[in-house]
Amino acid sequence: MKKDKTIKRDFYLLVVKVFLSTILSSAVTYLCLIYFIFMFAENNTIKPTDYFVKYLDVIEKKIEESAPDILNGELINLDQYSEKIEGEVLDINGNHLYGDQDVAGYKVKVGEVINREIVKGSYVYRFIPIKHDNAIQAVYVLKAPFGFIINNQDRLGIVFIYVVLLISPLIFFVIYLIFYTSKLYKSLFNNIKVLLQAADKISNGDFDFKISGLKRKEFMRIQDSFNTMIDALKEMIESISKIDDERKIMVSSIAHDIRTPLTVIQGQMDLINDLKDIEKFDITPHLDIIRKNCSKMSMLTDNLSLLYKVENVDFLLNIKKVDLGKMLHEKKQEILTMAHYQRSVQILFDVCLSKQYYLLDEAMLMRVLDNILYNSLRFTKSGKIKLEVHDESDGHSSKIYFKCSDTGTGFKEKDTSQLFKAFYQDVQYKDHVGLGLYISKKIVNNFDGQIQAYNNENGGATVEFYIKEQSIICYQLSEKSSF
Repeated sequence: MKKDKTIKRDFYLLVVKVFLSTILSSAVTYLCLIYFIFMFAENNTIKPTDYFVKYLDVIEKKIEESAPDILNGELINLDQYSEKIEGEVLDINGNHLYGDQDVAGYKVKVGEVINREIVKGSYVYRFIPIKHDNAIQAVYVLKAPFGFIINNQDRLGIVFIYVVLLISPLIFFVIYLIFYTSKLYKSLFNNIKVLLQAADKISNGDFDFKISGLKRKEFMRIQDSFNTMIDALKEMIESISKIDDERKIMVSSIAHDIRTPLTVIQGQMDLINDLKDIEKFDITPHLDIIRKNCSKMSMLTDNLSLLYKVENVDFLLNIKKVDLGKMLHEKKQEILTMAHYQRSVQILFDVCLSKQYYLLDEAMLMRVLDNILYNSLRFTKSGKIKLEVHDESDGHSSKIYFKCSDTGTGFKEKDTSQLFKAFYQDVQYKDHVGLGLYISKKIVNNFDGQIQAYNNENGGATVEFYIKEQSIICYQLSEKSSF
């Protein structure tokens, strides 16, 4: 079967097949019917349609020979030929003279029917002129059966066969219509059956299959659409399942991340309560610990709220003029304060910028630096944390490069690209939410930049990235939109 065969074409072929098969079968049947009539008529088993015409020919000759006698009322005995033949003598005006009444069945205009033979209904009428002295004196009307059924009405079996053969075209039409329609339906239903089975599998959650083998152009298009839908559903289900797993991890991790600083805060509060009456008790370090853990909780909630913002396809940066040197100086003081009790950790900022102001989103850049620097501070117990910043200009825009290196524990994973996935948990810190680097990458990408992470040869880890300063046009648009 051709692959481009359509259902419409199948229905056209169905009509053609039905009509051609009916015509061919009917032609053969009628030939058989003619042969059947001819063969059985030869041995007088059946009487053909014109069976009684031969008697009319004989009677007509007899009438011509006996014209004077007939005019005197001496009619021919028709029963000697057949009881089914009737006769009536009419004058030239069509009035009854002798014989059977109303053989013609209607008022006859003699001048129009003389020497004619008329077939009406199942009878044949022959109008024979009766002449005397070379003038037509009357008309002899003969009536005889003329039809296969009426001639053989005493043979019901033969009549039944004849009728069946006569209406065979209609019978053949119905038979072929049912036959070819059934074949087409069976073929179409096989396609529908495959689609129904596929629908059942999908409803039962089975997406590991492909529909194949459908025939006809329309069903092949449905097949392609169905397979595309199956792939889309499978991908969607897997995505939903992955999201669900990530949400479970997130909820668990958030609960742990919140519980840890709360536990520390609670412990410090209890300790302060127990030691507050001791002379020369210094509450400052305890408050610093409480403040540090409050910052952890604040950063956690900030990351969660920022997550939905950076994943939005319409996420835009809020560009404005930023004194980057000043911002980095303030950030250094903040990190130094946080590292106050880690006296064995040295904080270094190496900043080399060609200008004071840059067109940036200060809040987003600050979020990236916070995530990177806080991670370094968390996993560096001794040594140093160094942030290097410099810029490059290509004539159209500036690129600002950031490189944060530490002497901490480094990354345990060989594939550090995994660190930038949402809800990723490092093997060394299983109960952490894993949003910081993911959010950082999203923000850096929105700055038309790139970010990467790797382990240092001598220990520790490095995270470096660059961002592009936004164009003057973007900045002007941002300023206008703020009014």
